[in-house]
Amino acid sequence: MPVIDTHVRVAAWLHIVQGALAVCVIVFLGMIFGFAGAAAGASAQGRDANILAWVASFGVALFAFILAFPLLEIVGGVMLLGGRSAGRVITLVFSVLGLINIPIGTAIGAYSLWALLREAPPAPADAVVVQPGMRST
Repeated sequence: MPVIDTHVRVAAWLHIVQGALAVCVIVFLGMIFGFAGAAAGASAQGRDANILAWVASFGVALFAFILAFPLLEIVGGVMLLGGRSAGRVITLVFSVLGLINIPIGTAIGAYSLWALLREAPPAPADAVVVQPGMRST
């Protein structure tokens, strides 16, 4: 497993949490509008029922399309935690898109851009690891 900088790891977890919260909100709103549509469809008859069925199928397609974005953000965060370069790209894209989402998305996006675009600190070459029971000099 590759060594990941602490700030990159925090940015990945922020995007995973943000994506999970977005999925929860989208599913909740989908349930509300789905139940409202089902109630309206149950009372419709004839030609109105056909139109409502068409609108409902459009709503389901739109729901699936909108749900794909936070799911992709979660996948990007998990891939970033795994050290994959594709996860870095996906997280960068969602960081830029998140800048519009004031104030939380702006903070997460700015922090993620800073963490992902900066140069990684070099690993200390002269680090000494002291094992338990060893004497340090």
